[in-house]
Amino acid sequence: MDESEQDQEFKVTDRRRFTPEGESKEQRADKEKKSTTEPSTGDAAEEHAEQEEPKREEPPPPLDFTGFVVSLSHTALFQLGLIKIPGGAEPKKDLQGARQTIDLLALLEEKTKGNLTEQEAKILKESLFQLRMAFVESSKMTDRM
Repeated sequence: MDESEQDQEFKVTDRRRFTPEGESKEQRADKEKKSTTEPSTGDAAEEHAEQEEPKREEPPPPLDFTGFVVSLSHTALFQLGLIKIPGGAEPKKDLQGARQTIDLLALLEEKTKGNLTEQEAKILKESLFQLRMAFVESSKMTDRM
C-alpha cells in the first residue's frame, strides 16, 4: 500500500431510524430542537416529563371466537359501505365481498353448532341476522341507483 491509502480515514455512519431505546431519531431531534429554542421555565418536573420515554400501547388481548366474529362482522359492514373512515373518501360498496364474508360467518355457524358457548352462539346468530338485513338494504339502494 502507498502512504496515501494508509492516510485515508474510514468513516462509519449510523443510518438506523431508531435509538436503542426504541424512540424515533426524528422525534428525538425534534424534541431536542424544541428544548434548545424554547426558553426553560425552570420547572424540573416538566423537563423530566419531556425526557421520559413515550408510553407504549398494551398489546391487544388474545383473539377469541367472539372477537373473531366481531372482526368479520365489521369487515362485512365496511364492505357494505356502512363504516366510514374518518377523513377518508366516501366508502365504496363491495356487495360480492360482503356476501362472501356473511357466507363465511354462516359457514362458521353451521360447522361450530353444538361446540359454542351460549354467549358465542347468540353473538354469531345476532351478527348474522343484522348483517343479512344490512345486505338486503344495501342491495335495494344499489338497485335504485
